[in-house]
Amino acid sequence: MPGHEAGTGHALGAIIGERRTLINLAYRLLGSAIEAEDVVQETYSRWYAMTEAE
Repeated sequence: MPGHEAGTGHALGAIIGERRTLINLAYRLLGSAIEAEDVVQETYSRWYAMTEAE
């Protein structure tokens, strides 16, 4: 899992650091703050579950 790989801490920090920007973008696309937060969280969850090969 990426969350358990050696170099992933930097990538995770970058994603967390951009969370507000991603939510704002999703809000502009979807028009709902709750849906925007859900989309960003789902995307993060899918990224975290990916293997290095994916």
